[in-house]
Amino acid sequence: MHTGKLNLADFILNKKTSALLKKLSRFFARITVCSVVLGLCLSLILIPQQILADEEQALPKNWKKISLKKMKLRVIDGDTFDADFNRNGRFSNPQERVRLLYVDTPELKKSHKGKDPKLGLPAKGFLRTVLSKTNAVLWVDPKNKTGNYGRLLAVLEVKGHNINLALIKRGHSYFKKRYAWPDGFKTYALAEAYAFEKHLGIWSYRKSRKRYLLRLREEGKTVYSTRNPYFVAKIQNAEVIDLSKYNGRFVRVQGKIKKIQQLRKGAQLMFLKHKRMKKGLPVISFENQRNWLGLQKIRKGDLLQIEGFATLYKKKQWQIKLHRAVLLN
Repeated sequence: MHTGKLNLADFILNKKTSALLKKLSRFFARITVCSVVLGLCLSLILIPQQILADEEQALPKNWKKISLKKMKLRVIDGDTFDADFNRNGRFSNPQERVRLLYVDTPELKKSHKGKDPKLGLPAKGFLRTVLSKTNAVLWVDPKNKTGNYGRLLAVLEVKGHNINLALIKRGHSYFKKRYAWPDGFKTYALAEAYAFEKHLGIWSYRKSRKRYLLRLREEGKTVYSTRNPYFVAKIQNAEVIDLSKYNGRFVRVQGKIKKIQQLRKGAQLMFLKHKRMKKGLPVISFENQRNWLGLQKIRKGDLLQIEGFATLYKKKQWQIKLHRAVLLN
C-alpha cells in the first residue's frame, strides 16, 4: 500500500533525481577548482606582504638614507646586491655593491665557508622579492660606511620593515656581528632564536643546524635559545661560578671588575671578583670588540654582565672569551 511518503531508497533510485545530482556534483567540482586557483593566485600576491608583516623593529636612527626607487638593481646572493647609484645603467664593483649588515646567508659559490645553494638560493629569492618593491631604501652608518672589498654596509628597509632582521627571522641567515653591532641587539638575537626553535632555513636540517652552530662557536658566539646545547640560559654570579662545569659552553655572568691587564696587540684581560680565584675570574677581549661595545672607559669597580664561551687557556687557566658585555652601573 502506497502511503504517499518517499523513503531514502526510492529517492536515490529515482533516475531524474540521480541525473540532477550528477550535474550538481560537476557544478560544485568546478567551483572548488576555481576557488583553489583563485586562492593560489591570491597567495602569490599576498606572500611578499606576509613575509614582511612582522618586521617593524630595530631600524637604525640618525643614519644616512639612500632611496632605491626606480634604480637598477642586481641581486648577487641573499646578503649582497648591486645598485646603480650613478644611474648610468652599469654597475661599478665595489663602489655600487651593497653588503647587508648583521647577516651572512649561505654561499652560492665556492668559498672558505663552503658552498650551500640548497639553503642559499631561497635567501637570494627572498631578497629579490623584497627589492622588487618600489619604496626600498638603504640606511648607512656615516661612521662605518664600507666593509671588506669596499662594499657599502647597510640596513635595507622596505615599506617600514627591516629586511636584515627578516632574513634572520626566516632562517636565511644567522646573526652576524663582524662589521658592526646593532643598537637593537636583543631584537636580532630573539629573531635568530625564533628561527632556530622553529627549524627555519639554515636551522631546518640536523646537519645544517650542527654546521652553523659550530661556525658560530668558532666565531665566539651562539644562538640565545634554551634549545641550543651550547647556551647556558641562567645568568651566573661571577664570584662563585665554576667554569670547569661549562667547558665549551656559552655562559653569562654578572660581576665587578677587580683588575684590568693590558696585553699585546690590543688584547686585554679583565678580572672579575671571584671568591676562590685570587686574581679574579679572567675575561679575554680585543680592542675592536671593546670599541663596538662601548667599553673603552671601563674601570675597576664597574659592574658588568659578561657573555661568552668558557675555555681552558693552555690547559691551565679557565677564562671567558668575550662575545658581549653590558655595563650595569
